[in-house]
Amino acid sequence: MRRTGIVLALLFGVAAASLPAIGRGDFDRVVDFSVTLKTLAAAADGATALPTARMLVLSGTVSSITILNKDEPTFKVRIELIAGEWFGTEDVKAYACYVDFSGPVYFAAFPPRAPAQPGPGVIVQSVRVLVAGRALSIVTTPLGDKRVLLEGAYVRAIE
Repeated sequence: MRRTGIVLALLFGVAAASLPAIGRGDFDRVVDFSVTLKTLAAAADGATALPTARMLVLSGTVSSITILNKDEPTFKVRIELIAGEWFGTEDVKAYACYVDFSGPVYFAAFPPRAPAQPGPGVIVQSVRVLVAGRALSIVTTPLGDKRVLLEGAYVRAIE
C-alpha cells in the first residue's frame, strides 16, 4: 500500500512537471482586468467600443435581481450591478450594467425570495459581488437608459 502511494506521487510529480506553465501573458489573452463599470458605461453611451474580445472581472453591488425563467433546468436571472464614484464631497456618479446568468448551476444562488439570513453562495439584493463574464450587447432600460449586457460565467458575494 505504501509503495503504491509513492509510485502515484512520483507519477503525479512527473505529470505536473511536464505541463506547461501558465504565465501572465496567457491569462491576459483571456481576461481583461482594465474594464470597470465606468468603462462599460462609456461603451453604453457610445464613447468607447464594447469590450467583447475577452472575459471581464467586475465588482459592484447588486441593485436588482430579476428572475427571467424560474424552472431549474432552464433557469435564467438578470442582475443589475452598480458602482459609484465620488466627485468632491457632494456629487456621486453611478455606473451600472446588467449580467445574465443561465443554467441550473445558478438556481440555488438566486432564490425567488431573499432569505432573512442568506447562506454562503446566495446572492441577494444589496450584496457586493465579484462577477466574471463576457460583454454581449448594449440594451435599453425601461427608463430609456443604455446598459451593457454581460453573459455571466461566475458570481461570488464579497465582504
